[in-house]
Parts: sequence; structure tokens; C-alpha cells
Amino acid sequence: MKVAVYVRVSTEDQADRGTIENQIIFAEKYCDLHSLEVFKVYKEEGISGTIPLHERPEGKYLIEDAKNKLFDTLLVYKLDRLGRSARVTLNSLYELENYGIQIKSMTEPFDTSNPSGRFMITMLAGVADLERETILERMWHGANRAARDGKWLGGIVPYGYIVDSKGYLEVNDSPLPGFDITEAEVIRMIFDLTVNQKYSSVKIANYLNALGIPSSYKKLDKKVLRGKRKESTAGIWRPTAIQRIIKSKTYMGIHEYGKRSNKKDREIITREVPGIIDSDTWTSAQNVLKENQIDAMRNSTQDYLLRGLIKCGCCGKNYMGITYKARNKNFYTCTSKYSYDGILNGKCASKNVPGAFIEELVWDDILHFIYNPGEVVELIRENLEDTNNKITSLKRQKDQLQVSINTKEEEKQSILDLFRRKIISATDVEKQLSKINDELLVNQELVIDLDKQINSQSILEQKFNSVELLLATMKEKIENGITFKDKRDIVKTLVKRIDVYTIEQLNGRKSVDIKVKYSFTKDSDIVQGVNHTDRGLMLLPT
Repeated sequence: MKVAVYVRVSTEDQADRGTIENQIIFAEKYCDLHSLEVFKVYKEEGISGTIPLHERPEGKYLIEDAKNKLFDTLLVYKLDRLGRSARVTLNSLYELENYGIQIKSMTEPFDTSNPSGRFMITMLAGVADLERETILERMWHGANRAARDGKWLGGIVPYGYIVDSKGYLEVNDSPLPGFDITEAEVIRMIFDLTVNQKYSSVKIANYLNALGIPSSYKKLDKKVLRGKRKESTAGIWRPTAIQRIIKSKTYMGIHEYGKRSNKKDREIITREVPGIIDSDTWTSAQNVLKENQIDAMRNSTQDYLLRGLIKCGCCGKNYMGITYKARNKNFYTCTSKYSYDGILNGKCASKNVPGAFIEELVWDDILHFIYNPGEVVELIRENLEDTNNKITSLKRQKDQLQVSINTKEEEKQSILDLFRRKIISATDVEKQLSKINDELLVNQELVIDLDKQINSQSILEQKFNSVELLLATMKEKIENGITFKDKRDIVKTLVKRIDVYTIEQLNGRKSVDIKVKYSFTKDSDIVQGVNHTDRGLMLLPT
């Protein structure tokens, strides 16, 4: 009689010190004692007992060999090795018995050849199911207790943090190998580029890659599974990783444990962790992220001057630009009008605003301010930030980029040296030089962009102590034939938001109150208010 041996351990079993080697050693001694010929040992490591046998890597081969009658009996250490769920266990037994295979436990007294033995199997399968659920429940309660205490419970530690000896998160202020910047400073840089420079996720990823700053995968030398082999990752920053960082509340000191669980009824435990940025910066970053998404709409064939700046006073969502081809006119409309928020909320009932009307209204008001600033000049002067530190930071980033550019030139020479020594082919040289040139182009574009920022900040530092010069610069652009991009830049510089409130009139028509909030005014100040109806507009008191 030929026998096959099936051994399995899952993550839970390994945590409970149940190793696969113990089962194999026991099986060898058992077969020697009973003079059994072993056909094959099927080993499943790290596989849950709730997965059906035919879906397990070794289970597939086991069933195929059973079909071909390559063995007569299957030995298991305990019945729960075949399955931790009663349904999975009994289905596996039924399938194997249909192929004429007997199942025998080396530690439990049952025999599948008689009714009492099959009844015993049903009981043992139920006990295994109960045992597994008990273990999982105990682990779940223990994990929740530790989570409430603020401990980090496995998983990838967020970039910018480390776990201390007691299992708690703390900010990682140690410099990255080969850099004079820490992980925490990288996180602050990402949020600064988002909030203050209005960089997109793609541009930030390019920027960090150009600086050569290692990503989380590169830093940890993590590998990913490709087929049956684990391979090193490219180790570069990707836009999706940047977006995850920006959206993560952990960086402002709030972690939600259990949020990523697949269980719908999983308790979400909110706990405090050390913050790297403040909550205001995090909130501003979310707003910029939404604005960048709106600005990046690729299907837009029209230029919308106020895109991302208009808020609906009814539901709080953004207005977007839209063109009605039948009327050949542009409008701004609430995004919620095109989404359904449930039976209680329905769709937003706000009024559309003609694009030409609101854009002309805001632009005329901006022109009035630029040419007649009055007392608002003092407010702008008070809000101008100290730019010395920002210039120093930008110059340091530019120096790092320059180092990267110089390194690329050295890489070119190394490639050519390898070609001269006939170590690589001309095709390899062409591919590598093309790749290096692409990277150089990205770096050089970033240096140019940094030079513009440094120059802009230097102007602020040296000349914009006089706000009048800032206004004069805007005047010069306007009077020398302003482009849409320049116009958009001026609007985004001066306008903080535009609130549109829809009002139902007694005659059943709708009108809107439009209130423009400028970045240089206090939160309580409304610089311009307009009531727009289907038949015209009416100025409101400011």
C-alpha cells in the first residue's frame, strides 16, 4: 500500500509555534513504525485551512495524483490540517473518497470506511472549525487592546516613522543614508510642495526621484512576487505613493486602525500618534489635491478661469466648468448635480452660473483692486511670509539635483568605458544612454523650475517688501497682452474661494448670491457680493 502525506501550516499556526517540520518528522516516524511506503509528501506553508483543497498550490497536485491512483491512502497529522472549516474539510474528504482514497489521521482514531468513522470525522471537523474561530477571536480582541493602547500592530511602518522598542510609532529624525535629510523632512517637503508650490503628485514623484531620495521599498530593499519568484522593485517614487501619503491622516497625528480591513463590521479604532505636520497643512493639502484633480481633466476642451475655486453653498462641493453644445455656452455647475448621494440627499438643486458672466465679474473686480489697491495693500504686506528659509531650502534642493545631473554624466562615461572594453554591445549602449538622457532631461527641467521659484522668491524677498511692485508686475502683464495662463495665475494668487448660494424666488425662479473671498482678507470679510438671477444681477452690500 502506497501512502501520501499532507502537511500544512498557516500564519496562525506558525504564530502558535506549529511548524511544518514537526509534522514531517512525525510522519516519517509513523511510516517507519507501520512499514508504509511513502509516495510523496505534499507541503503547504502559510496556507489558510479555510481555502478549498483544490485551490491550494500543493492541493491541486494532490487531487491530480489521487485521480491517477498514484497512492491509496492519505495521511494527515490531524484532520484540521486538511481544513479549518467544517465545510472545507468534509468537501475535501468527499472528493478524495470518490477517487478511492482513504484518509487517515496519525493522531486521531477514525476510519472513513465505516459509518461511525464518518460520524467521528464530522465531529472532529466541527471541533476544528470551533477551535479556529476561538483562536481568531482571541487574537482579534488582543490586537484591539494593543491598538487602543497606541501600539503599532504589524504592517509596513509609514514613511517618516519608526517603531520603538515598546512597539509605538515615533518620528524618524535620523538622516537617510547618504543624505542630509531625514524621512520626516521628506514628508514635510512633500506637503510643502503640495500646499505652497501646488505641485501635482506626478511632479512631486519626478522631483524626489531626481533628487535620488530612496522610497520606502528602496530603503527597506523590499521585493515583490512576480510569478513564483521574488524580484527587487524599481525602488522609485510613484504618483500613487505620493497621493497615499498626502491623504494619510497619520501624518497629522491620527491613525485609524482597522480601516483597511475587508470586514464591513470591523471596529475602527482611532488613536493619536506623533504628528509630522499640523492639521491645517493636512487640510490645505487635501484641497490642493482636489484642485489638481480638477485642473488635470484631460477631456476639457475649454479654458475655465475659475476652475477649482467655486464652492456650492448648498452642498459644499466644487463647481466645475461645462459646455452646453446646444446653446454653445459655458457654465459652472455643481459636481453634486451629476452624482446621487442617496434617497435622503438626492442630487444638488443648485443653479448653474454662466461662465462668461462670473469670470467677467471676478476679473473686473481683480482689475479694480490692482489699479486701486487702497488700504488692502497693508493686509497683503502683513500676509507676505518670510522667504529666507524657503530660498535656502530651494537652493539646497537645486544643489542636490545638480549632484544628480553630474552623476548622470559620470554614468554616461561608465557606459562608454564598458563598450570600449567590449563588455556590452552597441545596442546596450544606445538603450542605456537613451535612459540616462531621459533622466537628465527631467532633472534639467526641475532645475529650471527651481531657478524660477528661487528667482520668484528672491523678488519677493528683495522687492516685494513694497506691495506696490507686486501690483505693478501684474499691471505689466495685463498691459503687455496677458495670456490665459498669466490671467489664471493672477486669479489663483488673489482669489481664495468663490461661494455660490442658490436662492428660490417667490415666482419659482432661482437666483444665486455670489460671494468672492480674496486671499488677502480676513475670513469674515466679503470683498464682493452679487445676486444673479435669470434676468440680470444686483450688487449686494459688502
